[in-house]
Amino acid sequence: MSDKTDNKIISVPQQVFDQFLKELGTQKVSEEVIGCLKKTLMDEGRVSVEELKAALFSNGNIKT
Repeated sequence: MSDKTDNKIISVPQQVFDQFLKELGTQKVSEEVIGCLKKTLMDEGRVSVEELKAALFSNGNIKT
């Protein structure tokens, strides 16, 4: 595969995550939760269940 093809493959998840985060904003999800998810998904590129749980449920983001 060429580098150009590899870049397109990588950018698709980023576009999906970006749209997902924008939609969360329209659904009145707190900025703190959106920020944690953005850091995990977009900035650090981590998408495991454990990482997403940590982003959602750490720092008192969501009360259970």
